[in-house]
Amino acid sequence: MGKRHHGKMTAKENSKGVEVIICDVTWFDATTTYSVANSPERTAELTFTADDLNYFARVLFAEASGASMLPDLETRKAEKEAIINTTFFRINRKGYPNNKYIATTFAGVCNAEGQFQTVTPKLTQKMQSVMGSQYKNLGVGDCSDLQEAIDAIKLFMESGPNSKYTYDNFRGGDKGQGKNIGHSRFWLSPVGAGMAAKIP
Repeated sequence: MGKRHHGKMTAKENSKGVEVIICDVTWFDATTTYSVANSPERTAELTFTADDLNYFARVLFAEASGASMLPDLETRKAEKEAIINTTFFRINRKGYPNNKYIATTFAGVCNAEGQFQTVTPKLTQKMQSVMGSQYKNLGVGDCSDLQEAIDAIKLFMESGPNSKYTYDNFRGGDKGQGKNIGHSRFWLSPVGAGMAAKIP
């Protein structure tokens, strides 16, 4: 299992020689291609770029509850793991948003029309705060939350899907359809249930 990191604040000099404090996180390595451990047949041949996984980490940061909203670390981890598994279960299958669209990357799932509220129809403020190099301006709490999101995806890539979180739909909020994990709700469609039943 890879080493886990903490988002940290690092002192840097800006172009005017003034010391500023920036958020410093450990992203996926751009020189490496990644695969999901113990991947089911549906996704066994797929590999994922660092750009794809780093983008997904930004989405996960924006979608999941941060420490200020959800102080319990284990509950935050469970919510993130459920979101990751839900997103992965949509890869290389049709139906999200329609039967003509099949995403083969995490970004493809996240950017599908009308699926992730932090991305479509436009980026939320939280998502905008981590696009490009904007993440460097995050405060201490958000910087730590971003690193948690990155680490959660790294752990998923190393460990593979968790049958405890076999879902293909989720929504933010505590009320409505689905099982509550953190401040999100998760459920499995009939089509997803049929697919899950065939996974060894």
